[in-house]
Amino acid sequence: MLSSASRPSTLRLFFALWPDSAMRDRLCRHQALWSWEPPARPTPESKLHLTLLFMDGVPVDQLGVARELGEAVSREWTDFDLLLDRAAVWRQGGIAHLAPSRIPPCLRDVHATLAAQAARCGLPFDARPYAPHVTLGRRADRLTAPAAFSPLHWPVRDFVLVQSVLGTGRYAVLGRWPSHPSPPRERGGE
Repeated sequence: MLSSASRPSTLRLFFALWPDSAMRDRLCRHQALWSWEPPARPTPESKLHLTLLFMDGVPVDQLGVARELGEAVSREWTDFDLLLDRAAVWRQGGIAHLAPSRIPPCLRDVHATLAAQAARCGLPFDARPYAPHVTLGRRADRLTAPAAFSPLHWPVRDFVLVQSVLGTGRYAVLGRWPSHPSPPRERGGE
C-alpha cells in the first residue's frame, strides 16, 4: 500500500479513441511495415491509441470532474469512420505516426467540445492545435515511412478516459463512453 507521501497529487489523463482488438491488430500490422532500427522504439501494442485531449497535472480530487466531462460530451457525439491514410515522421521529436489526411468533422468536433468543457471546468489541458494521430514509435527521426500501404479504416464507436500511470509505463482505462449512431443516410430514389 502506498503511503500518502508517495501517492501522486496530480494525474496525467487523456481522452482517446481506443482501438478494439481488430483495429489494434491492423495498427500492429501497419507498424510492422516500418524498419525499427535503434534507437527507434515502436509503441507497445497495448498503448496504441489516438488522443482526443491530453490533460497533465489534473488534481487527484478532480478525477470525478474529468469523468463527468466524458459523460457530458458522450451525449453530444455520434459515431463516425476514420481513415488513417498518411504515415510520416515528425522530425522534431522523432514521432513515427499514422494520421488521417482529412480530419472528419465529428473528430474535430469531439476534440473541440472536450477542450471547451475542460476549460469551463478548470481542468488543465494541452491547448496546442489539434493534430490527430496514432503514435507508432518514438526516437524515429532517422526512419522513413513506408512508401505504400493500405489505408486503415477505423469505425469509431466510443471513446475512453485513460490514466498514464507514472513510473509504471502502463495505461489504465478509467471510463468508456459509446457514441450515438449516426442518422441513416438517405438513398436517392429508394
